[in-house]
Amino acid sequence: MKKLKILGVLIVFLGLSSCVEQIEFELEKLERERLIVSGTLTNLNEPQVVFLSETTSKARKPLLADEENRIFTLNDLPRPLQGARVTLVDASQGRPWVYQETEPGKYELFDYLGAGSNSELYLEIRVGDRVYRSRPQKIPEAIGSDELSFSFERTRLKDNPDAAQVLIKTAVTLPDQVGDYYLRWAVDEAYFWDLTFFPNPFNTPPPPCIVFGFPDPERITLINGDLLNKPGGKSTQIVAKRLVDQSLLSRHYFTVRQLSISKNAYEYWRRVRELVNNTGSVFDSPPASIQGNLYNVNNPDEVVLGYFEVARAKVSRIYTTFADVPFFLEKSCEYIPSKRLDQYLPTCLSCNAFPNSQMEYPEWWFDD
Repeated sequence: MKKLKILGVLIVFLGLSSCVEQIEFELEKLERERLIVSGTLTNLNEPQVVFLSETTSKARKPLLADEENRIFTLNDLPRPLQGARVTLVDASQGRPWVYQETEPGKYELFDYLGAGSNSELYLEIRVGDRVYRSRPQKIPEAIGSDELSFSFERTRLKDNPDAAQVLIKTAVTLPDQVGDYYLRWAVDEAYFWDLTFFPNPFNTPPPPCIVFGFPDPERITLINGDLLNKPGGKSTQIVAKRLVDQSLLSRHYFTVRQLSISKNAYEYWRRVRELVNNTGSVFDSPPASIQGNLYNVNNPDEVVLGYFEVARAKVSRIYTTFADVPFFLEKSCEYIPSKRLDQYLPTCLSCNAFPNSQMEYPEWWFDD
């Protein structure tokens, strides 16, 4: 049996329709798998997403990595949990909305039209004879507004004393109240990638290629309104940093979601941030000690990892272009007549070479 390097990962997903980020921790290898639940329900008119996976265990079976040579591989990465029944329930009315599994471990809700201000919502997950639920939550009312900006700088990064990066900031206008609100920011990116334009009789350019990702996946930006006495005041936050590379040769969007979350959700993300920023051993604050809001209905002692949050959200976007970048950037996919086809990078030839991309513009691409 061929083994890959053993790695424990706790995956923390954002409630986005197409992107996933991960935060890595070492996890203890237990007798049986643990369920990881992650998702965010918001008031936005977009698919609501829940991701389900399971941690490693001593009983995990290897996967067939090479069918022809019958080579198996064993790794400790969480594996998507398929075949679950995932339902959003309005506890005040008993009304259910059923998620659809669109990819392994990814469950989407398409017909959710929002709940009333007094609705208490919880997630129910059925896996075989096991039933899991989240604690009921209401969508918070208070939320601020973002004014985004970007800047470029040089910084020391590991062994590189002169790394170039772009900073995404928000000058947030806080809710017009004293305390009793908790804010979190989530940032994803989408950029146009220039495929190589080879000469052809019809002078037809390659199709558009839009690549999606996360600029700063381990950054967790939070505000606790209980610690501030600035109703309607301003607060400046860095919400993402990103190294400058060829993705900035063309229009590069940063989508910033401000999420108004519950106090319990804030405490969960604060503890995750502490763990991510821990400069000592990861065993100082093991992930299992971070209490989420999900439980096994018939076995309350079972540890369920992750969090399902209900949030009010507000979306802002900002983009950069090549003209904004004050540093030299080589055009790696530019056509060179003397260059053979096999000398071009795969990402210069096909948009499908990127793990998360599409060959059409998002509907909001030209709104700004």
